[in-house]
Amino acid sequence: MKKLSMWRVMWAGAILGALVVGMASRANAQTAEEIAANSIKAQGGREALTGLKALERQGDVAVDGAFGQMEGTVKEVIVPGKKAYRALDLAVFVQTDGWNGETAWRDGMMGLQELEGDEAAQIKQSVELNPFLNMGEAKLEKLDDETVDDVEYYVVEMTGEGRPPIKLYVDKESNQIKRTTLKQNNPQFGEVEIAVEIGGYEQFGPVKLPTTNKATIGEILEIDTTYTETKVNGDVDQAIFEMPKDEPAEESAN
Repeated sequence: MKKLSMWRVMWAGAILGALVVGMASRANAQTAEEIAANSIKAQGGREALTGLKALERQGDVAVDGAFGQMEGTVKEVIVPGKKAYRALDLAVFVQTDGWNGETAWRDGMMGLQELEGDEAAQIKQSVELNPFLNMGEAKLEKLDDETVDDVEYYVVEMTGEGRPPIKLYVDKESNQIKRTTLKQNNPQFGEVEIAVEIGGYEQFGPVKLPTTNKATIGEILEIDTTYTETKVNGDVDQAIFEMPKDEPAEESAN
């Protein structure tokens, strides 16, 4: 009888332990919406992020690809949620992208052109200081958690009309977005996966923003950006967001 009672106690303890672990797992589990809300809060909160009138950033860029290595500078200006401008200068390669709220455009090696599809969507999405802020009709789905380089992440996939599906990796400890992946149709390279590693969050005024990102475009290209200057709520020349006029070539003299 004593042995039977002992086994009952042991089994009861094991069952109780399993229930406690199960309850803890459920308590720690977060929905996609909760993960999104905590990510926004980790950067200062919705009110602070949407309250910014302008953001200007400058930094250094290092590019590594099949064509070799290049270094240069980048300048970015955004009116959060509304307009975006990005000027990349690598000496032998210069490209400017913009979005005025209606038209997305690019001025680069292929000349001045209006952008559509995935390329336009990517520029438009750059106006968001956190991709969870203004999702419109986009939907969120929580995927299985992942561990990358010993860091544990919540993984949320965002899908919606007019934008390629994107996976967002949210650091479980800081609730900050540290990684994103998406597949994009590129006119030059076809369909490629773009992975971006994000880090170095610092306080700028009322919000926290990353100061580094490393974009890997398939096996074709790596772009490493470090922002050295950040200015919030400064005066911005609204004309920079407008698509430049493509001036006709001068007629040769008769």
